[in-house]
Amino acid sequence: MLQTSISRKRDKTKDIACPTLTTKTEPAPRLTVRKIGIVSRDYTKYANGVRDFSSVFHDVLSLLDDEGCDTVLFSPWSIDARQSRRPSARLSEVKSVLYETFKEGKNRKGKEFVVFYRTGNNWHRHVLGGRSGFASLKGLPKRRVEKFVEDVKQHRILGNCCVLICGESNGVPYHQNTGRVGDDFGLRRSIPEKTVILNPVHDWMSRFEMNLKRRFLSENNRWVISVWNKGKRGTNGKPRDAKGDPWTVFHDGRDEIADKPKKNQLGVDIGIVKIGSV
Repeated sequence: MLQTSISRKRDKTKDIACPTLTTKTEPAPRLTVRKIGIVSRDYTKYANGVRDFSSVFHDVLSLLDDEGCDTVLFSPWSIDARQSRRPSARLSEVKSVLYETFKEGKNRKGKEFVVFYRTGNNWHRHVLGGRSGFASLKGLPKRRVEKFVEDVKQHRILGNCCVLICGESNGVPYHQNTGRVGDDFGLRRSIPEKTVILNPVHDWMSRFEMNLKRRFLSENNRWVISVWNKGKRGTNGKPRDAKGDPWTVFHDGRDEIADKPKKNQLGVDIGIVKIGSV
């Protein structure tokens, strides 16, 4: 079994949580993910008056650069669209950074999912393409899901990784009559084997089926790395966070354990996943 390093789940995520995706940016990169840092925070706690990562963005990247990570994935609602955050040219190991911009308000609304990638000493900004996804298959026309799968093949596979945002992992449905997950729409088949599937999630998805779906997607030597925010509260005002770390990692149908940086004093949760050879 490959070794992993990390720090380690909403059942009703609204469609509004999905970012508006466009392709009016620099060309899609071909990333090589070998060691990835995943970053989460409690969005009820913030230091600079903005409920995002902006106050610690550069410090997080610096820490993960020191840890030898080539890729960094932030949990969604990452950077308020009024804030401008671009990776520093001083980073030596980090080659790609993925995060979602959002519009702050009573209900946060995702705007764009951004992939920063480096060639030489230059950072490029790519906005993830494809259709804005879905939180659930319930009531969706079959053709819409099939079109989404086509968009995954065209826009979401970036080298050895693929991005599925939040509830888009529901593209492999759970069948209650059999207790099994199926690839009814060909989503898993559309993603090459050995791909690292990055699954940023807005809030913990509490339904038990979610881990079954992630495990299913990870089969045939794929990885599925999901990371979400903390701080969600139910209608009763009580916290709706999972116990333990705000992420899951699956590889080839198995749970993986992750390490945490020893020097993290930034007030956010950070984990590192070592993919190994690709």
